[in-house]
Amino acid sequence: MIRYYFDIVTNGKVAPDKEGLLLPGPDSARREASLSLAEIVLDELHSRTVSRLAVSVSVRSADGPVCEAVFQSDVRSLH
Repeated sequence: MIRYYFDIVTNGKVAPDKEGLLLPGPDSARREASLSLAEIVLDELHSRTVSRLAVSVSVRSADGPVCEAVFQSDVRSLH
């Protein structure tokens, strides 16, 4: 098992992961990053009215960066 850290950036505000999760490997870390990103985006969209939203989950281990999951949205009125 490897300890992976999931640092979250929401609209430029960084929330570093200090605990991490023990997972079997990088595929599990990528899947967890995607699921975490989806949950964060849904929470942000349900909690307030947003026209712009930028969220990323950067995954790292003791060996360095592993992956990054990114969501960006810019909603504009057409009339």
